[in-house]
Amino acid sequence: MAGCNRWWSVGWLGVLGLMAASTASAQGLRPDVMTSFGGRYAVDCARPDSPRVLVQERQMLIEQGNQRMTVANLDSAFSYFGNNPPPEFRVALLGQVQGKFDVIASVNADARGQFIQLDGDPAVMKNLGALGKAKFRHCNAAANQQAVAQQQEAKQAAAAARAPIASGTARHPSELIRDPAFKPSYMRALGPLARTPWLAEMNGPAPDLTRQRIGGVDYTVAAFCMPHDCGDNNAVLLYDAAQGRVYGLVHQNNREQSFGQPPGPMLIDLNAIWRRQWRAGGK
Repeated sequence: MAGCNRWWSVGWLGVLGLMAASTASAQGLRPDVMTSFGGRYAVDCARPDSPRVLVQERQMLIEQGNQRMTVANLDSAFSYFGNNPPPEFRVALLGQVQGKFDVIASVNADARGQFIQLDGDPAVMKNLGALGKAKFRHCNAAANQQAVAQQQEAKQAAAAARAPIASGTARHPSELIRDPAFKPSYMRALGPLARTPWLAEMNGPAPDLTRQRIGGVDYTVAAFCMPHDCGDNNAVLLYDAAQGRVYGLVHQNNREQSFGQPPGPMLIDLNAIWRRQWRAGGK
């Protein structure tokens, strides 16, 4: 492609050059990743001149007409969204323009098959313009069929993971929230905080549940946090299954807030549990 080593925002050329960055440090995509996600994606696969994304082993090319952006140092991240990815997500392809401007190509799937959506450094997104919001469809029919089948299986597994469990059998906060005896008590205790998704869903990173006896009562102890932001958004709670009571402490927006109206002495225990879980050395 003659003249395809630049992008259409001429003013950006002096900043990036937009030439292919060195791939000396690139991880490259594994063969199985290339089989499932490599190849040509386009806004309209039926048109040879359609804007397109070419996923290769060590680089990704974003092209429109005779213009090209080269994303080098390519690698894949299946856990990009942690334990709670969007339902359509399959993998994130990560790379850089000129070795320093990040680009994220999120490979997703719907009823038609796979597609890529782009995100990244503001300078990159500004340069991409409308293509930064485009869906690039996979042009490989077999890969699309496989993606649809795998996505259906994933949806079935996700539905099973949300199904209620027998009361008293939970071993993890993500299971505790599915306990039909716990959930109503928890939501009442949260009050207005129930409008905060990560608190209401208890779907972030968390250790297994433990037990602790306080004031002659056996409590289930849960600690959990917001996906991708555990340091600044986290919580602990105590659940008295026999009485259906929940007391908790949440840290967010640089402040602590209790819920469930814990009595004064209980706040001391909650703070101690919170420090032990979320601050190294219990400090």
